[in-house]
Amino acid sequence: MMKKLIAITCLCLVACGTAHVAYDYDETIDFSSYKTYNYYPNLKSGLNQLDTKRLLAATDSLLESKGFRKANTPAMYVNFKSRTYETQSRNSVGIGIGSGPLVIGGSVPVGVPDQHIQLTMDFVDVKKDELIWQAEIDDVQNSKNTPENRKAFFEVMMDKALSKYPPSKKK
Repeated sequence: MMKKLIAITCLCLVACGTAHVAYDYDETIDFSSYKTYNYYPNLKSGLNQLDTKRLLAATDSLLESKGFRKANTPAMYVNFKSRTYETQSRNSVGIGIGSGPLVIGGSVPVGVPDQHIQLTMDFVDVKKDELIWQAEIDDVQNSKNTPENRKAFFEVMMDKALSKYPPSKKK
């Protein structure tokens, strides 16, 4: 019984720590025709300049590994929008009074609130000026915000965002 409780607790902790990613795309598009990219000319990610540089570096690396080439006259633009928000800390202390069927209890949050970044990544067809693919990713930022941790955070975030690109063709 105790082993099952420990296994369930570990599973819950891992599940709570993962980024949430949602995808959408135009099902009529042949994504293999897009080989070049650049960033939207008026890119305003909503992040500070240092984090925007980290985000773009991570994106460049992953897109190049997928066979894309950055170009002055690209087939598609990449655009980002972000927002940050806080949620109550997931750490809490439980309090209970009573025994048997008459137990009263609750929990009190402990620690600082979790800092989230919600990032939307758009791929836009340059010629048609139409959205062709989108990923929305939401993740909790590491509380130890060293430059190395922030770089790794954006690398992991972009890896998850681009893990389903290009979309698989339906038969």
